[in-house]
Amino acid sequence: MLHVPITFTLTTLMWLKVIFSSNFNDATDVIYIAFTETTFVIKVLSAWRFARLLQFIFLEWQTNNLFSLKSANEHLIWNGQFKTFKIIAFVYISCSLSVLILSFVSVPYMETYRLPFAYWTPAGWEQSSYFWYICFYDFIGMAFTCISNCTVDMYFCYLLKHIAVCFRMISMRLVKLGYTSEDVTKNLKEIITFHSKLKSMSRHCEKIISYPILGQILFSSVVLCFSIYRLQAISFIETPLDFLSVFQYMWVMAAQIYLPCHYCNELTLQSAALHTAVYNCNWIDMTAAERKNILLFMLYVKRPIILRAGHFFEIGLPIFTKTMNNAYSLLALVLNISDS
Repeated sequence: MLHVPITFTLTTLMWLKVIFSSNFNDATDVIYIAFTETTFVIKVLSAWRFARLLQFIFLEWQTNNLFSLKSANEHLIWNGQFKTFKIIAFVYISCSLSVLILSFVSVPYMETYRLPFAYWTPAGWEQSSYFWYICFYDFIGMAFTCISNCTVDMYFCYLLKHIAVCFRMISMRLVKLGYTSEDVTKNLKEIITFHSKLKSMSRHCEKIISYPILGQILFSSVVLCFSIYRLQAISFIETPLDFLSVFQYMWVMAAQIYLPCHYCNELTLQSAALHTAVYNCNWIDMTAAERKNILLFMLYVKRPIILRAGHFFEIGLPIFTKTMNNAYSLLALVLNISDS
């Protein structure tokens, strides 16, 4: 429940700061953070809403024998995939925290004190004895939301990664069909059941991440646009820590939209690879009934699983590219407005 006094309150105060800003530049100093916090609020609400569904998914992964690995090769690939995932998560969280550290370390070196992540305060508080109190709340609030935001991001990405790797396990088992002495019909039936379970879980996962990623897609263009706009207004020579924090923030925000797009794209590719895996099994030496079942399953997996954000956008690398293009177009518009 810390999200109520910290996340929700801080987000509201940031939007009040945007609304009551005296000029365009003051608004741009906080609007990109406000949009980031708003996106995080959507993620929190989605996680709360689907908490039971998340619990069900993880319980299935822990207790259902369908998700058990069946060979040393599967264990090797599984461990390798999630070792890479852990490294990516560590780098992402570390880069996010470095933004926070750079921003707050720069405060004592300022000629005129100001909050690193501005939010609305009563007039005159930033230049009074209250400054260090509101700065402390700023630090606690941003540290909490930063860590929570990164955790939720990687939590959602883990869901996608887990399902994608499970599809890869199915592909490996399909390719082996007919090449061993094991019963083909029994193994195929187990694979079909496993695939059906994964397909159902993919839809559950879509429910959980749909609106958070929709908000991420819609707001990321604005966040990146105003991050770059603020960056070009900061002098590296005069305020190097400010410059580095905004520069790092810009890349973290790009990673924040890229990662779910990447893992959704991986899920789609792994589900599409099943069609080829079925064809690569030893269907030539199978009985007529077994070949018939193989053909039916091959037709069934012909269409890959594609997740959508809010039933509007297909989540994948193309939407990431479009988001980057939209950010550039919006930046050009903002620069024209500020020049005029």
